[in-house]
Amino acid sequence: MYSASVLLLASAVCFVVCFAWQKLCKSPAPWLKQLDILGRPGKHKLPGRAVVCGGSIAGIITARICADHFEQVIIIDPEIEDPEKPKTRILQYNAAHGFLSLFVEGARRLWSNFDAEMIAAGGRFNLADTQLHYSGIPLLNPYHDYSPGQFPRTLNMRRSIAQKVLYARLLVSSNVTRLAGTVRGVRATEHRASIQSVTVRQLDGSHLSLDDVALVADCTGTTQAGLKWLKSAGFNVPQDIRSSYNANISYVTVCFTVPPELGVRLPIPAALLNTTTVYAYFPHDDAQSPIVLLLNVDNNMMQLLFMDTYGHDLPRVAVEVLPFITGIRGCKKPIPSWFIEVIELLCEHGNPSFDAIKTPTQSFVRYHSLPTGDLPSNLIAVGDASLQLNPIHGQGCSKAVMNGMALNFLLHAVTSNSGVNCLPRDFSARYFKNSCHTMNALWDATRLHDYGSPRCVPMDGETKDIGRFERWFERKLISAATKDEEVASALWHVRHLFASERVFLAPTVLWKVLSTRSLFQ
Repeated sequence: MYSASVLLLASAVCFVVCFAWQKLCKSPAPWLKQLDILGRPGKHKLPGRAVVCGGSIAGIITARICADHFEQVIIIDPEIEDPEKPKTRILQYNAAHGFLSLFVEGARRLWSNFDAEMIAAGGRFNLADTQLHYSGIPLLNPYHDYSPGQFPRTLNMRRSIAQKVLYARLLVSSNVTRLAGTVRGVRATEHRASIQSVTVRQLDGSHLSLDDVALVADCTGTTQAGLKWLKSAGFNVPQDIRSSYNANISYVTVCFTVPPELGVRLPIPAALLNTTTVYAYFPHDDAQSPIVLLLNVDNNMMQLLFMDTYGHDLPRVAVEVLPFITGIRGCKKPIPSWFIEVIELLCEHGNPSFDAIKTPTQSFVRYHSLPTGDLPSNLIAVGDASLQLNPIHGQGCSKAVMNGMALNFLLHAVTSNSGVNCLPRDFSARYFKNSCHTMNALWDATRLHDYGSPRCVPMDGETKDIGRFERWFERKLISAATKDEEVASALWHVRHLFASERVFLAPTVLWKVLSTRSLFQ
């Protein structure tokens, strides 16, 4: 009797612990709480200038948020005067882009007419169903998690067009001005507590000093110029604060013009005309083939993307496209014949143009590791300016929104007090530390995945043996996501940044992953 009672009590305790752990792992991602107040003005505006250094999407988002909290916002970029002119300094300006649903949700809060403006410019809001096929085997999508018609949608649009629309909406803010030039450095206060001025090199070669600086936002992308500014201004910045590795990623975007008369000839299944990606093929072994995906974007345009980490010679002219795709080997399930027919028609009648890119090294500036005293109170970095990831999951613009939400959350805490007229001494340190767990998770996930590629050059002090367990678990996870709706839902929500990776540790999810036989070795 005594033994039975003990066993019953132990079982009850295990059940309660598992239930609590399941609930914790499946609780909403902490950053989603910050989404609710995005786009709400502060109770009062801080005096001085918020200087946003960089006019790309991260810069536009940051300037829009700062407009809610500062009396004056200046956005600086050498190509900012003519929004219609192609941006030569943005490497991925003409490349295929994926906008995750989190980016759309954030943009809708920053601009109340976001959807209407994007649709007016030719954009489409499609189901956030990326039609992922690993070695030809489809992953399930979590339609069962949402009521009919409520599955999240995202923006299907070329980055070049979307950026023009966002930039035009930004300038509607009366307290935002633009300055054509390049930030060359910053000057600190006497005791290096904060940055008091920013030096700008204008297009004519002259230099301009912007004083009365309240905030400096580094939005310089992969240049990550803020690190250089801090060093030159005398701040104590260790050499190893920036980590980097080279995933050796190359990709080619093929852009097709698809007038209605061509569109009706494409044998695309009707259900896929309203999904984010028409079809996406991911190899289970990078040595076999590159990633291939087709997007239905804006203004009767479609984009075909080839992304490679193994050194394959990607197509550069139309006659190379179809043989390249039909030559893919090692599929667990063949690429569907309708997709081959679509590509054949597009290459023949879609007037294809090609944009080839080799991405720079992936890098992470660990500002959160600096003590508060070694950071000025009023410098932040947004998007790629602090964390530049492998673009494989299309997280770049959503990462900028996440940084923007963290910035907005902290600024609301400051501007809610009418007696506060400047940022507190620990503002920058809190900004970086509050998001370091999430940024570290993104960095580790993509880095350890990339270490499985033969041509990847790891970080100094690391070998590609690091991450073997994570890559094994990833293959098990993907295998389970082809069969089980709960696992597929967890993977979808993590990749769309609606959930943290702790959801994979929920007992029901973890058991299914570990007990599923891997389809990919």
